[in-house]
Amino acid sequence: METVAYIVGLAFTGLIVGALARLGLPGRDPMSIFQTMLVGVAGSLIAGLISYYAFDSERGAGILLSVLCALVIVFAVRKIRERALGEHATSPGQSTSYGSTATQVHFMPGCLITSLLISVVLTVLLNLVIRAF
Repeated sequence: METVAYIVGLAFTGLIVGALARLGLPGRDPMSIFQTMLVGVAGSLIAGLISYYAFDSERGAGILLSVLCALVIVFAVRKIRERALGEHATSPGQSTSYGSTATQVHFMPGCLITSLLISVVLTVLLNLVIRAF
């Protein structure tokens, strides 16, 4: 019975955190309720890891850090979908309002996710090394 209550509580918390993250980022996010829950749970998990290893807190991450981490995930999902659909594509020689040629900036979500994972792993390793001495 405790496990079922934990899973229901986790789903409800994930739904609230995911919904707040989607509201915090203006624009359309075509996600289902289940995907919103998953984003909220993932944001809470990442926030908990950051809170535990970076701030040495065993209490929990808090709603603000959970929503911020979920907001980053919603942003990454949005950019991945825009890239896959080809929205906001500009031609290389498109001019700006000042008459100069525009510089194209490409968002690479793989680099963002990789750098986030490397940061978390390095933070964990550094914390473990510091605790060992």
